[in-house]
Amino acid sequence: MTIKIKEIGNMQRDLIGTQWQLKKLTLSFGLAIIIGLSYIWTPTSDLWGEISEKFFFAVNASLLWGEPWQVFWAAVNTPVFDKLNGLIMAIPCIWYVATDRSRPLSLRLSHMVVMGIAIVVGVYFAKHAFRSYESLSPSLVLTPFNDLTLLVPWLEAKVSADDSFPGNHAVVAGIYGFFFYFAIGRKYFWLALPIALLGGTARAVAGAHWLSDLLVGGAIHILPILALAFATPAIRQMQSILDTLADVLVLNLPEFMTSPFVKVARKIS
Repeated sequence: MTIKIKEIGNMQRDLIGTQWQLKKLTLSFGLAIIIGLSYIWTPTSDLWGEISEKFFFAVNASLLWGEPWQVFWAAVNTPVFDKLNGLIMAIPCIWYVATDRSRPLSLRLSHMVVMGIAIVVGVYFAKHAFRSYESLSPSLVLTPFNDLTLLVPWLEAKVSADDSFPGNHAVVAGIYGFFFYFAIGRKYFWLALPIALLGGTARAVAGAHWLSDLLVGGAIHILPILALAFATPAIRQMQSILDTLADVLVLNLPEFMTSPFVKVARKIS
């Protein structure tokens, strides 16, 4: 029974991104709109503000737990860690592409390419689409505030923002985590999950984002973008493009240029 359930789950995941699913597409966009409106209409906007304040005081107060905890959160909020986190995020991706021989290599690569495009699009819209709703971060308007730049002065931690909505890191983390969960598989998801959670919450603990920046700002970007990836033939079309591109390169480039890639592809196929 367990094996059959896993097989059904794998079959369902392999159908993601292969056909138009207008109902799911419409529901995802509709839900994103409803969540977005809840952020600007009363009384739900007031409720978001109240919940976000309580969340900030709870997570920011944890910085009084001791120096190791403070150093950890200061470190993960530095520009250096932002760059390093990109490399960390690549680990589950490489593991999946290199080891999951239950799927064609072109499909595995298609998942990574579509996910990468989704993240780039999500970050672009997060930075440019909702500028009129930007707000000061909780560290700039609420007290008491445990400031990591004072608690750990030797690390350049980001603790504030004058454009905190939406949370760019939350958009990236959400697309990354949900893509692994729905399209790639649970085994890889459990490796990706802590990376996504850390990337999505680090700024909130430091005081640079409200909870609503993460949840509302994340949802209004993640839901439509993943719907376009999963409820359209986007992944299938990308797989077709990669297959065609591989054939063209192998047929038209000298063998000494293509043979190393062909050997690697055969080993991990």
